[in-house]
Amino acid sequence: MMKENSTAPKNEKKEKVGADGLTKKERRALKVAEKGAPDTPNVKDVKKQPAVQKPSNISDASVSKKERRALKVNQKAPNNISAKPTEVTKEESKEADVNEGKSKALLRAERREIQEKQRLAKLAAKENSLKKDAEPSGDTKNKIKPVSRSPRKYKKELPKESQKKVRLFNHLYCETLNNRGTCIINNVHPTFIALGEQYSSKTIIGSNARCLALLAALKDLIRDFVTPPKQELCRSLESSLNESVKHLQKCRKFAVSMNNAIRHFKVHLTQLNSTDLSDADKKCKLQDVVDVYVSNEIFTAATSISDQVKAKISNNDVIVTYGCSSLIKKILIDSHQDKKFKVVVIEGRGLLEGREMLRQLVNAGIDCSYCLINSATFVMNKANKVLLGAHSLLANGSVMARNGSAQIALIAHSHNKPVLVCCETYKFCERVQVDSIVYNELGDPNKILNIDTAEEESPLRSVSSKTPPESVNLMYDVTPPDFVTAVVTELGFLPCTSVPVVLRIKPVKE
Repeated sequence: MMKENSTAPKNEKKEKVGADGLTKKERRALKVAEKGAPDTPNVKDVKKQPAVQKPSNISDASVSKKERRALKVNQKAPNNISAKPTEVTKEESKEADVNEGKSKALLRAERREIQEKQRLAKLAAKENSLKKDAEPSGDTKNKIKPVSRSPRKYKKELPKESQKKVRLFNHLYCETLNNRGTCIINNVHPTFIALGEQYSSKTIIGSNARCLALLAALKDLIRDFVTPPKQELCRSLESSLNESVKHLQKCRKFAVSMNNAIRHFKVHLTQLNSTDLSDADKKCKLQDVVDVYVSNEIFTAATSISDQVKAKISNNDVIVTYGCSSLIKKILIDSHQDKKFKVVVIEGRGLLEGREMLRQLVNAGIDCSYCLINSATFVMNKANKVLLGAHSLLANGSVMARNGSAQIALIAHSHNKPVLVCCETYKFCERVQVDSIVYNELGDPNKILNIDTAEEESPLRSVSSKTPPESVNLMYDVTPPDFVTAVVTELGFLPCTSVPVVLRIKPVKE
């Protein structure tokens, strides 16, 4: 007995042990266990009580599911019992009853929904707080200007044109200058400023007309140019020309004919730099270079092409043409002096150039008809040949011309009609292109929809005022060489595949 008392705790030594060998607390616990009535022990007594014995068979039929869950919870709980153990077990039992019979995937989906609702509630609370911060109070309303943290309120409005962009042609959109003849740009001749306005407003259209206007402005630049002190004429003139060309390219993209003309002029400008002539003589020679280029490459070439095509036109022929080409117009007017034939002018949406072509041919006394491109199939049955102009002839033999020319060539090819493309050699280009998407020029899309024209009522006018439709006005298209019978140049009738040969021998000719 002395050994047992020495190993027992100090507070147990003070308690009196009865005749049965039990203390008062142990006897009270036995009575409670025999009666089965709940007894709320003190916290101190609970701490000193031994651990509750676990029932041997938890899954007994006499015990309910809730009691079994409560027993499991008590088994997992530590010896230090909280002040309200029954409330915790009730909540857990409720959750277990609700989740019973549900799969894990279903429970995960419910948890995700709850998390998404919480996230949306947080975002809504943040927006409300930002709005409250943006609105000033009554006292500071007149003193402090409201500063909104919301990016939507002070978002910069984009222009209407940029909102109508089509993603496929995003690389073709570019900012253009809209000069009104009153601005002065440093290092740019006034003639080039006026010419840029005419390019951007489409007052001057057509590759030949645009090239002639550029060369006329170049002659004005040469005539009015004053060499800076301690500098050479050719180098300073070249730098001034580069500035003017950059300004024109901002107004509208250069045609192939214009690029070739500027390249030709710069070659002669470099050669003239090595001579010992005076500045006045150099200016005269440069102006002569421009005049010779215009005479040989444009006017003489057009006359030669006209004579060759005239031999292929017979009396009572029906000739189909598309749009308005200055070269085709010259060919038809020259041929009408000796022969009688009929011309069908096919028109497409956009610039409506066919009207101007029709007006000039009728004034020349030619019997003409006019139709839109959607009726080209019916007209092609009566046609004898098709004459088309060209913006440029590419190195792979494709013809880049006004948008709609490829469709006319396709219809003529399906009806076995000869297609003659009339093009000067100074429009030949080393670029290779198989479609009209990679490189092209965009016009006003409202011209396609016929919204801006007051002559006709368009059904899209009411629609465009509410929600502008996405439309693209491509200026040019690419005709495959299979649809072209021959290309008529000043060198003669050539196949489309002869472009690389002509580009190789042309510098020798010059």
